[in-house]
Amino acid sequence: MQSAAGSAAPIGDMMIVVGDALFGQGHGRTFMLIEALTVFLALIGTTLSCINTGARVTYAMGRDQEVPEHFGLLHDKNLSPHRAIWTLAAISAVIGCIALLMVFGDAGAPSDATIQALPHGFWSSFGYSTHDKMASLPNTLTLITLASNFGTFLLYGLSCFTCIVCYHKHPNFKPIRHLFIPVFGLAANLVCMAFYLIGPFLGYGTKMEPLLALGIAAVWAIYGGIYFTRSSRKSGKTTLIPSRTSVVL
Repeated sequence: MQSAAGSAAPIGDMMIVVGDALFGQGHGRTFMLIEALTVFLALIGTTLSCINTGARVTYAMGRDQEVPEHFGLLHDKNLSPHRAIWTLAAISAVIGCIALLMVFGDAGAPSDATIQALPHGFWSSFGYSTHDKMASLPNTLTLITLASNFGTFLLYGLSCFTCIVCYHKHPNFKPIRHLFIPVFGLAANLVCMAFYLIGPFLGYGTKMEPLLALGIAAVWAIYGGIYFTRSSRKSGKTTLIPSRTSVVL
């Protein structure tokens, strides 16, 4: 425990300690490897579910002409939104490559001596420069993670807000389900998003990654808003609903 602060893999080391305590000395490493395998499988499953869910949402948006119409087409044999799936898979691959460009940027930049001690070959020539240059660049893995999580917080927050609005004065309205829980969820997501701005100034982490993540989210929101507005005008649809009607949920 005294050397935990200098551990390169603290979670793995803790799993070894727990495994040795629960299953006997020497079994902690096996316990850690099994745990790592389950986490790896969970990450693959989460990635696939995100791509599948995103593809179907993109397909629905294509049907509603909120994105290019070709995303709203199904495969002629298996009836899957194949164009949306392949597009999101390609985008995910590109984003994954960008995330690995500067994994040791910003505060995680290694010293020049550590960089010189690395094996000098074809692969080690990518992503490593000098300590000062790497420290001046953002950690791309953290940047992409924060940008992705900001969109998740925004989606969940809007979902809670939509629940509050849709069930307001509805005959099936339940205070706990349709007011207190959504309000708590909305507040929690707003706090998480606000921490992108507040956290770095309180000394938690660095400023480059969260601020750049907010910039990416802002650019994406502006582009999406412009496209949606133009598409609505072109199709003769109103951007905002002019009047409220009763809808049975």
